[in-house]
This record gives sequence, structure tokens and C-alpha cells, in this order.
Amino acid sequence: MIIKVCGMADNENFEGLQEIGLIDWVGMIFYPPSRRYVPGFGHAPETYQKWSLPKVGVFVNASCDTIQSTVKAYGLGKVQLHGDELPQQVEEIKRQLDVELIKVFRIGADWSWKALEPYLPHVDYFLFDTDGPTFGGTGHRFNWELLKQNPFNKPFLLSGGIGIEQVDEILEFYQSLPAMEGIDINSRFEVRPGLKDLKLITEFTRQLRNRAMKIKK
Repeated sequence: MIIKVCGMADNENFEGLQEIGLIDWVGMIFYPPSRRYVPGFGHAPETYQKWSLPKVGVFVNASCDTIQSTVKAYGLGKVQLHGDELPQQVEEIKRQLDVELIKVFRIGADWSWKALEPYLPHVDYFLFDTDGPTFGGTGHRFNWELLKQNPFNKPFLLSGGIGIEQVDEILEFYQSLPAMEGIDINSRFEVRPGLKDLKLITEFTRQLRNRAMKIKK
């Protein structure tokens, strides 16, 4: 199971998360209105390159040039598109950058799985989050039962209001949905925006890892 911790920004926090040894990917947000906007924390881009944890850059309706320069400056290995990027824009980003692409879809009351189809050839993963009035996470979960209606086998990550009390539910969906590759956690594991509670993450990931290992995908 892929465990991604999103909203990372503090260098000391990075070090602590890496020492835990239970995290697969870290998400770094490059959307200026976000309270977790990485450049807003004042660290030089090259200071993030020393961390071996695979880094995912999160962008919202950014230009291909902006994404490309940020990938190079921060040593990003993956790009997550969290805005209203059109399929042709995603195709262009994929063609220009030698990185894995994750496309986020925000699931709300009027959700239709048909929205995914034009993106299938251009992305490596989908990420399903809760719809809200602004871009970025809401800290709330959507109706996970909708995932059982997903007609596509593209690997995806589950996000949106995930907390430590949901281990049983996460594992149930992980076992029953072949396309589910992992989860994305953020605000419910924070001391404050951009600074993660490493003790809580350790407790959560140990529970999840120990039990997920027994599940055959």
C-alpha cells in the first residue's frame, strides 16, 4: 500500500518523517493561496533535494513551464495536478516532463465517472478527494461507497479527511477494490499547516502497514 503524506514543508519535519521509514511519498504544495505553500516557508529549494523520500509536487492550473522549473529546482519525482486541467493540458505536461503524473478528481453530489475517461492515457494515477468550494483538501471525506462504482482499472489513491480511526475502513476498501493502490493523508495529522504530527503518523502507518501486508492484491 502506498502511503503519501501531503502538505510537507518544514525541513526538520522531513527528516523526522524519513526516519520513520514507513512513508512512500511526500506531497509538497506549490499553490500560492495554500497555507502549506512550500516557498512560503522560506527554505531554499535545494535544501529539499537531499531527502530520499520520493517527492510529489502539487500544482493547481499551473503552466507546463512553471511545473518544469519547480520539478528541477526541488528534485520532484512526481507531479500531482489538483486543478481543472483539461486532458490536452495534461497530455502536454506528460509529454514535456519525465515524471509520473497524478490527476486529482474532487468527488461531490454530481459526480460522474465518465469525467475520468479522457485522462486515462495521460496519467499514471488518479487521486480521489472531497469536493469543496476551493482547490485543495477540505479535511472531510466523501462517500467512499461511490468507489465501488468506478469502472476503470487505473491505479488510484484515496484522500479526503482520512484519520487514524479509519484504519479498518481503509483496509476494507483496499482489499475489495483492485485499483486502489494507497492513501493520501494531510490535515488530520498536523500540528499546524505544513508541520506534521510524527507520533500520530507513526502510530497510524504501523497499524496500516502491519495489517495491509496480509492482504493479497
